[in-house]
Amino acid sequence: MNLSSSIEVLLSKINEFSRISSIDSNETIKYALRQLLSYWSDVLAVADQASDDELFFLNTSRAVLSEVFILTLAKDCFDSDHLFTHEILRICFNLLIDYINVFIDQNTTFLISNICLIMSISSTLTSSILYTDMNLFNENENHLFEVMRQYIDKDFTHDNLTDGIISFVWNLSDNTLLVPLFLKTGYAKSLIDWIHVCQKKFREDKQIALLSILINMLRHDDGIDQFKTFDTINAIENIPMDSTKILERSMIEILLSDVYHMKLESMEIVDELLRIIIAAAEDAKNCYEGTHISEALAVLTKLFFNDKILLDTLGKTDINLPSTTKHGIIEFFASLLIKFYPNLSFTNNPSDNFTCVLLLNVLELISCHKEYRQIISTNKFLMKIIGSAANNEKNFNDSFMPRTMKRIQEAAVEIQKNLTKKN
Repeated sequence: MNLSSSIEVLLSKINEFSRISSIDSNETIKYALRQLLSYWSDVLAVADQASDDELFFLNTSRAVLSEVFILTLAKDCFDSDHLFTHEILRICFNLLIDYINVFIDQNTTFLISNICLIMSISSTLTSSILYTDMNLFNENENHLFEVMRQYIDKDFTHDNLTDGIISFVWNLSDNTLLVPLFLKTGYAKSLIDWIHVCQKKFREDKQIALLSILINMLRHDDGIDQFKTFDTINAIENIPMDSTKILERSMIEILLSDVYHMKLESMEIVDELLRIIIAAAEDAKNCYEGTHISEALAVLTKLFFNDKILLDTLGKTDINLPSTTKHGIIEFFASLLIKFYPNLSFTNNPSDNFTCVLLLNVLELISCHKEYRQIISTNKFLMKIIGSAANNEKNFNDSFMPRTMKRIQEAAVEIQKNLTKKN
């Protein structure tokens, strides 16, 4: 098979890393991923001139990049080296920006499949984005997000690029820090428009993704404000109803509701939220089926502003709590705070930090009720954390927290005040 010399050299460079395996050191694997991504600009650049045979071999080489990336994830290279994560994200975003025309013009399957891979790599890493990483996003990234949105606005072909963009937005919006970027680039209105025509516009799995993106955006106050200006509740009726979507719809309705007018026709939603929270608490990454514990806890916390819902939940005896929790749901919430609080910092996962905020808000609401105060005050480990939080001993950022929630120090001080009350 005759290949041009430049493509032959490029393929040779890529294939040098085809033998990378789990027995290699983390540094070797990280070097491989850096180098492969540095070659991908050349891979994309030759697409217009390459013959069908050359494109075939370049497509085959894409598996090397995929396999090295998967290996990098498996070896926890990203979790153990945040600077490396930041570097890989910067490379991926630069590639997407350099080839932004893929989202504007009709392009080849080769270009689309490669861009989808780069989107997949970058979106997989966005859960690791910290407050200190916001310099990754500037006007170029804003323009990229806007162009992606406009592509979906116009597409009714269920194509792979649309699927790739939806997955990209789904993963990125899961990081609450990034929600304002999507709102700024017009995603609120477009998302409602997409939902109205979702059965014509998207494959079934992407219809479910639209609900998840909506929930992600509603976890931020700016998202709530924007979606309240649209007929969001009626819009979601366009997504076909089945048992897997009932919970998501209920979560959307709760997040859009005024915190002081919370209503609940059935405790089934509370039971389901608790089930997710309990399952996520037992996972190493604090997730259940891709849902971080904070997502369900945020909805439950909002429900607990209704005293009847709170007290009914605290009185439940049929909750399947972890075996390590012997004294009911309040001890379970306390054990979660004891688990999450020590890691609270600027460099900690923002979702884990948010979980601390939510748990202190839950305990503050519980402490308003005299009959439950002793359970809190007699837990020495919990009281030590409440004291630390009240003294603002941790260095972290909670500026993006919902306005209905008290910030960590404020919630802790209120708990201390409530515990000294006699009624």
